[in-house]
Amino acid sequence: MNTVNKPNARLSYKIGRVLLSEEKIQKRILELSAEIREAYRKRPFMILGLLNGSLFFVADLLKNLPLRTEVEFLQLKSYAGTVSTGCIQGLEWIDKKKFEAKNILVIDDILDSGQTLSAVKEKLYDSGALNVEFCVLLKKLKKEQKPIQPKWVGFEIPDVFVVGYGLDFEGMYRGLKSIRSFSLIQK
Repeated sequence: MNTVNKPNARLSYKIGRVLLSEEKIQKRILELSAEIREAYRKRPFMILGLLNGSLFFVADLLKNLPLRTEVEFLQLKSYAGTVSTGCIQGLEWIDKKKFEAKNILVIDDILDSGQTLSAVKEKLYDSGALNVEFCVLLKKLKKEQKPIQPKWVGFEIPDVFVVGYGLDFEGMYRGLKSIRSFSLIQK
């Protein structure tokens, strides 16, 4: 377990145990991509990856999806440190023309409160999308979530803050190949 201290900070950070190994993540991505290929085999679709957290997940899924799969990204932000602010920044950048009359598969790293995915869904339908479905790598097991039901879920995890495989803490730890718990420690 690593503890990282920021200079002059009153908090230190602890990277905890591995929740999902690199091997387990990659195996599940192969399963998900096969399910997605089958679901969309008779209709074209566009992937909308939600940045920054979904970057690795989208890239690995794409390696196993049809070459003609159209891909767009939208950079959103709703966290400050380890806490969701409840305010989603970036939705104003959705270009309505790109999504009109299309089947959209939104790919995100984690379903936590459901606020981000609910807002994205509403905005895409307002933009004229035919259909909006979701694939998330992680779904937190928690009571207070908006009623979003992803069609595909990689893994369900406890309600803990996690880093790795694209998930970050203030921009750090995205490059970990596994997904690990993460906590703040008061000094």
